[in-house]
Amino acid sequence: MIALIWGSAAIAGACLPPAPPWMPTDLDDVRAYADLLKHDAETYFTDAERYFRCQDLEHREVFEQARVASEDYARLLELLDDVRN
Repeated sequence: MIALIWGSAAIAGACLPPAPPWMPTDLDDVRAYADLLKHDAETYFTDAERYFRCQDLEHREVFEQARVASEDYARLLELLDDVRN
């Protein structure tokens, strides 16, 4: 039971959303930093895609863990029922 709690905590923190890039509104800043701004935006979108894939993977993993836990819990309830009868 404790292993499941620790495992869940580890999974929950695995996907970290990317920080959005800074986008200036001043035209002089846009011109001065155009290449950097493009790079930062492209990096952000790549990281956002990676974040969504990570969440999808975690969702599938937790769903499978919940399925197994449900089966284990059903067996536990059957054992308890057998002990009481």
